[in-house]
Amino acid sequence: MVAFRLALARRDAARDESCPHAAPATAEEATKDSLCRYLDIPAFRGTPLRSAVVLMQAAGGMASWWVLATWTADRLAASSSIGPCVCLALRAALAVLWAGLNLRSFMIFHDCGHGSFFQGSKRMRMANWLTLHVSAVMCATPPDWNVGHQLHHANVGNLGQDDYDWGETVFHTSSQFVAMPAWKQQLWRVLRHPLPFFSLAGVLTWYFKMRLPFELRPGRKAAYRFTDKLLSALIVFGVRYPAAHACGIFSLVLLGDYLAMTMGVLLFHWQHVYDHGYVRGSAEWKLREAAMHGSSLAVVPTWLKYFTLGIEYHHIHHFRMRIPGYMLREVHEGAPSGAFDDVTVLDAKGMWRSLHLQVWDEATQRYATFDEVLKRSEAAKAA
Repeated sequence: MVAFRLALARRDAARDESCPHAAPATAEEATKDSLCRYLDIPAFRGTPLRSAVVLMQAAGGMASWWVLATWTADRLAASSSIGPCVCLALRAALAVLWAGLNLRSFMIFHDCGHGSFFQGSKRMRMANWLTLHVSAVMCATPPDWNVGHQLHHANVGNLGQDDYDWGETVFHTSSQFVAMPAWKQQLWRVLRHPLPFFSLAGVLTWYFKMRLPFELRPGRKAAYRFTDKLLSALIVFGVRYPAAHACGIFSLVLLGDYLAMTMGVLLFHWQHVYDHGYVRGSAEWKLREAAMHGSSLAVVPTWLKYFTLGIEYHHIHHFRMRIPGYMLREVHEGAPSGAFDDVTVLDAKGMWRSLHLQVWDEATQRYATFDEVLKRSEAAKAA
């Protein structure tokens, strides 16, 4: 396991062409050097105290929510004077809050997987390992998820490899889709329609894919650990949900978990799938371009930033994984003028468009819908 992680880290370092060691020969290379020097400022690695505060806020928030939800459920059950609309509104608000707290705990778990939450000395690395497993319980995610996520960083948008999926919410290129028989095209139209896909993707990922006692594609690089799957499943289905049921808040926890899973998938999709995007063959694929052009800056409402913990600044995260999420906003806002001019800013309109993008169109070098690809293909045949 350790050898695999070291080999992966060495490969990532070897493929990172974003920070040339030689003197810059062009203005573009000079800009790269300047950005690298900026992102490598030690202060951007966070501090143990700040990381500890972020962790305590998340753990304390979830514990406080559990107490508040149990108390509210008891009062609602005992009172006959509270109308059904008020009851529904209170339950919905509690479920949404639980979803947000789950999302924040997942971001901590995610940073621990990158070794960025606590970093530096051996003691800090041990604290990071412990936090990884504590936050894994909080967000109901097996710790071995992070190994596959490292492969995502090393391969996102790279069509010419089979170590990992080049895209995790878009599965086909235009040539692959056009070559399908009509019945299969129709099937994928249904499966990848945004309503059923994004409604079910989170559930299928967290409740099934992450719990399977085998790899779906065993020939790929991975670090599957049955103990991680088993312990996580026992905690979720043997402790988390039975405890919620005993406290009378099972429906709130279940709905909150579902909303958190769904929001996680949506965020992941918005971070990488938008009109232009970045998908290339191995010969053309570069880590810096994948970070700057293949990872978006999502416009998140201020009230939601507490829960997303900076992951919306995804371009910086892909460029420098060792910067913890709670530092990303500060890094982005303090960057040299023009440093991130090429980054796609995804607003509400862009997010809506992104939900409908289903395929990578090789001809236009853009993400597109199935209908757009078929229309272009039919026009080309008729010409």
